[in-house]
Order: sequence, then structure tokens, then C-alpha cells
Amino acid sequence: MSVHFGLGLVLAATVASAAVAAPMTDEEKDVLQQQCAGDFTSFCAGLPPEDGPETQACFQKNMSKLSPGCQNAIKAYKNKG
Repeated sequence: MSVHFGLGLVLAATVASAAVAAPMTDEEKDVLQQQCAGDFTSFCAGLPPEDGPETQACFQKNMSKLSPGCQNAIKAYKNKG
């Protein structure tokens, strides 16, 4: 599994767990991947990019430290529902 694909799953799970939201489109996954890939590398380095509980917990733990672009992408997805 590539980092981008796995990261999209992690973000989808993180966002979905924070709010009940509609299914994520491919475009929304791409935006989250583009905006949050650096945050994943910065805060969750060493964790597998697959959608696992450790990776989800890492993203949730660091939510307030994420870059503005990543935070905005997550907020935009949450607000669409």
C-alpha cells in the first residue's frame, strides 16, 4: 500500500470518527492527502500508513498541531455533511 493511499484511509477514518459525515469522494481524499501528507510525516513518522488504530490515534492526538491547510481540509470535509 502506498503512503498516499494509506494516508487517505487514515484521514478518512480520523475525519469520520470526529463527525458523522457522508462518504468521502476521491477528490476529497486527494485534497486531504495533498494538504496533510507533510503532517503525517511530521507527527506520525514511523507508523504504518495503513488505516490502523495507532495511526488514527496519532492524527487525533496532534489535530491542534496540524498545518492550517490540513486543518482547513478536514474542517471543509466535516462541514459538507
